[in-house]
Amino acid sequence: MTMEEKNQAMMFAMKLIGLRRRSVFEIEERLKQKDYRDDIIAEAIDELKKFRYLDDEAFAEAFICDRINLRPCGKRMMERELRTKGVPSGIIEEKLASLLDERTEMELAQRLVSKKIKLVKDNADKNKTRRKLSAFLASRGFSFDIISQALKNKLE
Repeated sequence: MTMEEKNQAMMFAMKLIGLRRRSVFEIEERLKQKDYRDDIIAEAIDELKKFRYLDDEAFAEAFICDRINLRPCGKRMMERELRTKGVPSGIIEEKLASLLDERTEMELAQRLVSKKIKLVKDNADKNKTRRKLSAFLASRGFSFDIISQALKNKLE
């Protein structure tokens, strides 16, 4: 392994991290796609972790906060998205528990219902409106309990 290869891998990883936060898994995958050897990838990742450019806990926390504030969705969807980004299950569970309690998730669902209701409201058929809103919230990763309570609070 040459120092030059490691520096190139580090520079590529830093460029990716500069665009947006990344998980360790995402950086690892992108370095593999660039055909860097495993030992170079491991060393680059260790170096990035040492200087805290890569930190799955910080990544998960920022990801969840962004989803809450910018593109609201339910716990299930956030969990699924974090898993696809390679964040370990323990970190996902810990961060979701601390940042997204049931009350916050309910508020997100109700906010989405308030926004969406104008678009799907069918004055003739309240059941149709309820079904459309329910399907929308389900597609956003909300649980049945949250969906039914949010619709009850907003439609009645």
